[in-house]
Amino acid sequence: MVNTITFIQANSQHSIAASGILTRTVGVKGIDKALIQEPCYRDGCVGGLVIPGYTLHTLRGKDRPRACIVARNMNIWELSGFSCRDLVAVLVQYDEDGAERRLVVCSAYLPYDFEDPPPSWELEDLVRYCKNENIQLLVGCDSNAQHTAWGSTSCKGRGEGLIEFLNTSNLEIFNRGSEPTFCTSVRQEKIDITLGSHGLLDIITNCVPGWEFCGNSASSARGTS
Repeated sequence: MVNTITFIQANSQHSIAASGILTRTVGVKGIDKALIQEPCYRDGCVGGLVIPGYTLHTLRGKDRPRACIVARNMNIWELSGFSCRDLVAVLVQYDEDGAERRLVVCSAYLPYDFEDPPPSWELEDLVRYCKNENIQLLVGCDSNAQHTAWGSTSCKGRGEGLIEFLNTSNLEIFNRGSEPTFCTSVRQEKIDITLGSHGLLDIITNCVPGWEFCGNSASSARGTS
């Protein structure tokens, strides 16, 4: 028997209202893990993401975090050695046909203003760690990069750099379609993507763009593990 783990990926664009909608969605639907980019940040901490029975995993300190994970309190450990302002990773243990399996789940923000193209060196380190430890990896990220491979309207330099990395890292693009995940009054684009190890291809299902909020963006993925 294989357990089912449900995920939602969302970019809340620092909005407290979007965070409220997200927490209600997670709580009502019983989603196991929310991979969040650009969370609301007020009074020195991430706000609007309190759900009974769930833990917020994020960097705590003076830097404003741009990635976090909200997860049920079950068989999960934060990988603090990989956590930073723009990346948070947790290790999940689950049962598959009586055998214990491990999965690393990550929320990542890839800064648009870095000189070098994505990925960030923190994400590269995490990918390397999972490969060396033979652990499957699932990443929800705001790539801040455009490429037609994940449904953007065009290919730009940052997108080409990320594609080059994916081609050498055993990571696949899981979400499909061209529904925009970044929307403003003057622009619509798809830059929020879900990535994962090749070994997850057969067990990830229904990975599609999700809801949007007031010109901000979110995407969702359901995964079976």
